[in-house]
Amino acid sequence: MSAFDPRVFHLAIRMPPRLRLFIAIDPPRETATVAARMIERLRRAGVEAAWVDPGHMHLTLHFLGNDVDEADLHGICVAMDVVCKEISPFDVAFGGVGCFPDLKKPRVVWLGIQEGAETLGRLYDALAARLEPLGFSPEARGYRPHLTIGRFKHPRHDGERVDAGSIAAHLDGVAVENAGRLTVSKVFLYDSRLEKHVAEYDRLHTATLRPR
Repeated sequence: MSAFDPRVFHLAIRMPPRLRLFIAIDPPRETATVAARMIERLRRAGVEAAWVDPGHMHLTLHFLGNDVDEADLHGICVAMDVVCKEISPFDVAFGGVGCFPDLKKPRVVWLGIQEGAETLGRLYDALAARLEPLGFSPEARGYRPHLTIGRFKHPRHDGERVDAGSIAAHLDGVAVENAGRLTVSKVFLYDSRLEKHVAEYDRLHTATLRPR
């Protein structure tokens, strides 16, 4: 057995916590209710996926990473506040359903944005400009605002074919064009963690958009 080194122990207890952080907007209760109905209908149709708890759905603006240093919190919060002071409240309407990346190789099932996507994109870009100098890279595939409602448990390999027509039919059968709307006036910073295999979310910061 190796000898106890008090210097290593001292360093370990002083290491700052690591956080799983994302910046998001909370959807309205109506949207969560619609999402719950969609998920239940897809389950009954035999679509197997890891479905998201509708009460924990977020419209993510930036995922900052699984291993963020607590020391970075101040800079993130300042960036959020500066950006939000330059943007007025705006409306977002939810509706429609689809898959990422596509129906042939589905990974994620989402509830879409019918109104407000352009302003969400501007908000995303403004945040990205402030966050990138802090070490947080923007989404390489571009930003497509959505609410994730489920993730397929067994991703398809490149050589496998998926019955895209069947998946499309299931999604068409649950699609709702008017799935709720809200006026976005606040943006939140969340920390997510697993507690007994259940995701828990802590709201760490609230940035308020510029009053009209």
